[in-house]
Amino acid sequence: MTETTVEVVLTGELDIATYDDARRQLEDAERAEPEVLVVDLAGLRFVDSTGVRLILSADQRAREAGRRLALRLGDGLARRVFTALGLVERFEVLDAPQ
Repeated sequence: MTETTVEVVLTGELDIATYDDARRQLEDAERAEPEVLVVDLAGLRFVDSTGVRLILSADQRAREAGRRLALRLGDGLARRVFTALGLVERFEVLDAPQ
């Protein structure tokens, strides 16, 4: 039996200016009630505390719903930010798709 997975890919910047759009994308994906929600942040050029808070909130909602939230961080900015904040260990981090 395979798990249902929905993936949301966020690119460009994840900050106060893009927060509402990114939040809507995540909430739309959550409505599908997947067993695993994958958030791909590998294509981000910028992420600030607002973006990090968005991911932490999505993680909290996933835990409350009994769903897994996994991140694709790539090797760029998103990984550096989440590593600097000590958050990489908190999440299931997936490799880039093959």
